[in-house]
Amino acid sequence: MDEKPERYRVEFASGTAASVAKRRSFRDLERNDIEPDLPGWPPQRTFAVRGFFGKLGQYALSAVTGLLMLPLYIIADALGSPASPEKRGKLEERENEVDDFPVMWAGVDETARTLPWQLDPSRRPWRLVTEIELSETDGLVRILSYEDSARGNRYVSWGGGEQIPGSEAVLWSLPRKEIVGAEIKRYSVAESDFKVSFRDGSWVRLTSSPSGTQWIVGLLGQGIPEGDPATAL
Repeated sequence: MDEKPERYRVEFASGTAASVAKRRSFRDLERNDIEPDLPGWPPQRTFAVRGFFGKLGQYALSAVTGLLMLPLYIIADALGSPASPEKRGKLEERENEVDDFPVMWAGVDETARTLPWQLDPSRRPWRLVTEIELSETDGLVRILSYEDSARGNRYVSWGGGEQIPGSEAVLWSLPRKEIVGAEIKRYSVAESDFKVSFRDGSWVRLTSSPSGTQWIVGLLGQGIPEGDPATAL
């Protein structure tokens, strides 16, 4: 029996700097907003970089959260748990990580624009899960979704969820040969963000678990020269 392809949860990344925390933008090659031009995408509040007072609020929230979580980190450390405050790596692109936070960079009709809106956590239903699958048998990269039965809400999940039978759908697929590489973006929590570059020059910034990101980049980051078969991942 053939083994099922590996899958990992994946979605558009979110900013971590105070100016763009939990926000993301979608840009063309001149850094114009392209969200209104993406066909079928549900409308969303226009992206904006936070000003001084907005950033101050984010710093205050981070400080309060850190104080509240500190006893848990101390207890976890005493019990030998690896739990600890998650850190970001080195800032690599200030223009794309502090001054703006594009997760899609594409000209008209370029590949990155074809990715499904369900990858956006601020647009999709909170129980909808999106995953990436890389198949060795047909050389395709797929984005799939399914509905989870988890209890809670968009902000607090109480766990216990399972995939609802019959809810799985393929949202997007692309020949592996159209992806020229992938790289981990260091300026992200636990280095879980990664950038996927397409043959036409467009790219997207996605996020997964730290282990999922390493696995995805380990495969997609190899790149396939033009003209090579797409059967090998």
